Amino acid sequence: MTPTILAFAVLAVASAASAIGVIAFKNAVHSALSLILTLFFLAMFYLQLGAMFIAVVQVLIYAGAIMVLFLFVVTMLTTDAQDKGEDRIPWQRYVGSLLGVVLVGALSYLIFKNVSGSPTVLKAGDSYSQAVAVHGNVEAFGLALFHGYLFPFEVTSLLIVVAILGALVFGRRA
Repeated sequence: MTPTILAFAVLAVASAASAIGVIAFKNAVHSALSLILTLFFLAMFYLQLGAMFIAVVQVLIYAGAIMVLFLFVVTMLTTDAQDKGEDRIPWQRYVGSLLGVVLVGALSYLIFKNVSGSPTVLKAGDSYSQAVAVHGNVEAFGLALFHGYLFPFEVTSLLIVVAILGALVFGRRA
């Protein structure tokens, strides 16, 4: 059995188990977290197929943005009677803190080590079609988005956060 087939088999079993967890859990938050895990496994399938861009988009858009909104709505709709305010798993804060430290360490390493090599910058005279011819579709799109339209992109994300907070404030008043 080759490592690729073994990895596929492990991913298939894990993704099937997490997909069953989506419908089997009685708690809506646990079902949403199981769906996030299923989406991560789907991204790993894409990585096995060599589709790095689709895998990253899968994690960022679906497992990241959309599922955060789902969890936000689910937790906003839970009543106070269901939420007792106590941790059922006493070690979860320690594991969360450890994972947070690992995340900060990994991001710090990537920032200070400059793993991606020399950054590519578009010149003022470059058109999108010239950038596609030189760098390829995905890299040209990323360069156009994060170099030419970084400020509008960040303002849009800020407006979305403000809209979510406004929805929370108006939802709690009712």
